Amino acid sequence: MTTDNQEVYSLMIPTVRGNILLPNSNVAEIVPFSNVELFDESSEKPEWFLGHLLWRGQEIPLISIDVIRGEADPQANKRSRVAVAHTLNASSQLPYIAIVVQGIPRLSHVRADNIQSVQVESLSDAVKMRVNVDGVEASIPDLDKLEEMLTVESGESV
Repeated sequence: MTTDNQEVYSLMIPTVRGNILLPNSNVAEIVPFSNVELFDESSEKPEWFLGHLLWRGQEIPLISIDVIRGEADPQANKRSRVAVAHTLNASSQLPYIAIVVQGIPRLSHVRADNIQSVQVESLSDAVKMRVNVDGVEASIPDLDKLEEMLTVESGESV
């Protein structure tokens, strides 16, 4: 006998323009926008690759999903935070990605009866799909693609 009551505990995390939705198990921690080393403007890095977060003795690549989506650079403000997400491929080179977010995440219980796909004309490289959960729209980040973009951008080491 199967049951349709399966839930995925997730975090609805505000960004500059909207929200991202990640399974709670994918988020290692949400930290203040501090202990960040930003690249200077003369660096040859793409705008979305902002620098590194110094977290638990590691340098974690810091990115902006907003910039990848073509939106304005989310300059650090008093609401800025960083979501440290586990990568999906168990890479020892890139075990985490740090994503600039805004505000405080909310726990969201995602079930088959409260999530719907949102059709959009096109998605950016950073987004796997758009969804609506209990009336709130969010983007589900494509962590595989983000990992690939960082690996390509950084050569062999991130």
